[in-house]
Parts: sequence; structure tokens; C-alpha cells
Amino acid sequence: MEKIDARKLGEIEMEIADFIFYENKLLDSERYDEWYELFAEDGVYWIPGSSQQTDPENEISIALENKLLLRLRIERLAHQRAFSLQPQVKGLRLVQNPCVLNADIKLGLIQVETNIIYSEYQADRTDIYPANVIYYLQPKQQSWEIVQKKVNLLAVDGHLPCIQLFV
Repeated sequence: MEKIDARKLGEIEMEIADFIFYENKLLDSERYDEWYELFAEDGVYWIPGSSQQTDPENEISIALENKLLLRLRIERLAHQRAFSLQPQVKGLRLVQNPCVLNADIKLGLIQVETNIIYSEYQADRTDIYPANVIYYLQPKQQSWEIVQKKVNLLAVDGHLPCIQLFV
């Protein structure tokens, strides 16, 4: 793995932090079509079903969605007959400053970690989901795109209410 010098890494970390904050702002603003465009063509959104899960494909996940499934879920969120979303569901995220864990210049892949507190409100009820989020990003033109977003929910091994929106 080719190493990145400290100054360049600092610039990359600032760009990535801006990207992660923007990605979460799109979700908070319910701008799902724009959020969807942040994913690579082979991008994946994954919420493991247990804290010990290492294999997204051969173990049960809360969510494992490629771009096709993300598109279907976004269409469902906008559909008038999505009765579980009535009354309206709102989400809000507090995002810790992202940290680059690993960067491979040759592969063009950056692994980034952040912690979030996601709150979901519906019908006078607020559910709170603390999570550790691992992103795999790759450069795209003058920005980044998501190859994988893995949301490790803190309480995944306990009781979880139904999560209606994207974390």
C-alpha cells in the first residue's frame, strides 16, 4: 500500500469530512435522489444484523441494499401509500468528525470512520440510534463516491424499533 504524506492526508481528510457532512445533510433534508447519486454504481448500503457480523451476504442483515434496492426504497419513501410513514417520519443526525482509517492510492479507496447519533421522529415518538459508520470511498471527478456505507448500530444485539428512513 502506497503511503500518503501527512499534508496530503490532511487535505484529503478535510475533503472527506465535507463529503460525509454533506451526505448526512442530504439525508436530514430528505433529498434522497441526490443522496442516491453519491453511491458508486456497485455501491452498497449495509446495516449488519449483529455486532459480530462479518459477512453481509451469508448472514442476516438489517439492511443490505445495492443501488437497485436503494432506488426502490427511495421510491417507496415518496409513495402516497407508504402507510408506515404516516404520519410523516423525520430524521436528524449528529455526526462526529470523520477520521481516515486507511487510504490506498493505487486502488483509489479510502476507508473512513465516524460516529453518529441518528434520531427518528414519528407521531410524538423519538427513537435514538447511536452508530459507528464505516465508509469506503473512491474518488469521482472532483469529489468522492460511496462504495460501501456500513452502519454499525450500537444496540443491534438488543431490541430495536423499526427504522423507517436511512441511517
